[in-house]
Amino acid sequence: MATRKQEQARRREERLAAERREQEEARRRRLTAYVAGGVLAVAIVVVVVVVIASGGGGSSSSSSAPTLHKNSVPPAAEVGTVTTPPPWNPVYNGLGKRIDAMGLPGLSDTAFHIHALLHVYVNGKEVTVPADIGLDQAAQVFSPIHTHDESGIVHMEATKTYPFTVGQFFAVWGVRFSNSQLGTYKSNDQDQLRVYVTPEGGSPQLVQDPVDYVMQEHDDISVGYGKAGSFPEQPPASFPAGL
Repeated sequence: MATRKQEQARRREERLAAERREQEEARRRRLTAYVAGGVLAVAIVVVVVVVIASGGGGSSSSSSAPTLHKNSVPPAAEVGTVTTPPPWNPVYNGLGKRIDAMGLPGLSDTAFHIHALLHVYVNGKEVTVPADIGLDQAAQVFSPIHTHDESGIVHMEATKTYPFTVGQFFAVWGVRFSNSQLGTYKSNDQDQLRVYVTPEGGSPQLVQDPVDYVMQEHDDISVGYGKAGSFPEQPPASFPAGL
């Protein structure tokens, strides 16, 4: 017979599970509303060039080389992006133009739906990845790569399989990003921009071309500017049940 403490623990787990189910259902209802309301832009035909390139650190092998989507962020996709210190709220000014410039597919959670986890650091301090990146409800402009909350979980939900990149996410966010720049910060002799990716079940890898790095399901991505060792290469990663 269960003790009172065990019964309380059981009820707490049931309550948390119910809350998670409600959150996921709410997210699905919101996405369905976007589609049903006719808020999706017509999908633009894109030519995808997938190149297998060598990843960072000397220990990387060809089997662990990252997949790249070269030239995934053209200059036109930098319209409206900010070059300021954090915090960085979602930038909706020019969002539609940036989405079009990158040729992103339409928004849908049925054909293609994966998630990655993004952590951002500046000089050793973690920067919040805000909610509703890429979801401008006022203008009814919605990106297939976006966030729903401040957990750092990046949702990639598209009408077709597509190689979404780290650079495309920052462009949708509206923060200037290159292989040597994050917002106002540029690599120099003292401080550098470094990006590490830990694939699911793997070890952290230094990515030499983070702009064009194609995010994979359950990647743990750490973007940091500052001195070497000022931020974790592999931050704790946690995905809610069902993601």
